[in-house]
Amino acid sequence: MPEHRDFFDDFYTETMSEMAGNFFSRRKDMEARLDGFSRLADEVRHAAVRALRRWGTFFTLLVDEERALVFLESFGVEARAVPGLAAAAGDPWRFNLPFAFTEAGRYRKSVRYAYRALRQATLDYREGSYSSDPKNPRKKILLPHYDSLMEQAASINNEVLKINSAQSPSSILAYIKSLDPAAQEREFIAGGPAGADMGKLDRDMAFTPVNFAGLGLPELAIPPALDTVQDALDDLSCEIFAARREDARRALAYVRAR
Repeated sequence: MPEHRDFFDDFYTETMSEMAGNFFSRRKDMEARLDGFSRLADEVRHAAVRALRRWGTFFTLLVDEERALVFLESFGVEARAVPGLAAAAGDPWRFNLPFAFTEAGRYRKSVRYAYRALRQATLDYREGSYSSDPKNPRKKILLPHYDSLMEQAASINNEVLKINSAQSPSSILAYIKSLDPAAQEREFIAGGPAGADMGKLDRDMAFTPVNFAGLGLPELAIPPALDTVQDALDDLSCEIFAARREDARRALAYVRAR
């Protein structure tokens, strides 16, 4: 056998092995990323439900949904879609009502408490919160959240585009065939796979990009800190309690921890 043929066989075998390794390794990594993303999305979805239930408590306490929305809008918070989302998330969050000497005082403090809770839960959902690292309890880790999940989706979709286009099965096979013109000619004579067949292979093996909008995660606005809105919120609470005392009492009873 000619010496150059041995060299070609070695080169061909080494190239095939390296390309196959890169091809399958990259696809395996992407499958792992997609599985991990799905698990993170579930965690963030739980955080969304947690936040929405607290929003539901806030709207329940304020009794008058329209006035509550106008109040939020006065501080630049668009929340028109939130009452419906909160209702779909389940029962409102319940808590131990704060102590006060009067019913009006208890109502006012409860509204404050609910507002503070919904803001914190929304912050945790949008920007994350810290928890102990299960691998090292002395360390803290940032939990999955909406903003980081959106960034991961963009990163994954960028990689999916590269894999589907630059490393498609048809492009890999075409390059491999180009290394052996004689085998390529024999395949042509024998009627090898047509372009349509290769296109179907590419489609069947293509990764589907992450549809972030399809995850159903609400883009909740983060309300201002309680200190910023407290005076206005107290005024609203007093007005509602004076005008709709019985409704406010029923709302307090409904959100009280069982």
